[in-house]
Amino acid sequence: MEKKKLNTRALIPVVTAIVAIVFIAVGMIDFGFWDAGPPPGFFPIIIAVVLLLASIASFIQVARDKDGKDVQYNRAELMVILGAAGIIIGSMVIGLILSCLVYLVLWLKLVEHAPWKHVIIIEAILAAIIIGVFVVWLQVQFPMGLFELFM
Repeated sequence: MEKKKLNTRALIPVVTAIVAIVFIAVGMIDFGFWDAGPPPGFFPIIIAVVLLLASIASFIQVARDKDGKDVQYNRAELMVILGAAGIIIGSMVIGLILSCLVYLVLWLKLVEHAPWKHVIIIEAILAAIIIGVFVVWLQVQFPMGLFELFM
């Protein structure tokens, strides 16, 4: 009987399952799931449970795959992964809102080669939506990064 080797496609579902478990645990311990209404941990826990289920389903699909071919990654896919990692690291340093705005500028200029006029218009609209809808109206508390030390 031939021993089946798991390829790099199995790594992503395992990592996302670990992330989901961490988010579920932190959400339940630090924020709670339900307390006479949805507390701050309600929606992150739901999203983390969906991520965990999708990760398990993806891992099962990879494990059942008969080919065993290793996946090939191209430059565009790696750019998205690096961008997501940059936003996560940036949210710890400069905050989530600012890191998303910086990511958008970099993506529009370096990848899409958009003119500055379009970049500025898109940035202004996105900043207005984030601040107006989420911060002012819905009062969502975004991570502030190192700025939290000064507040």
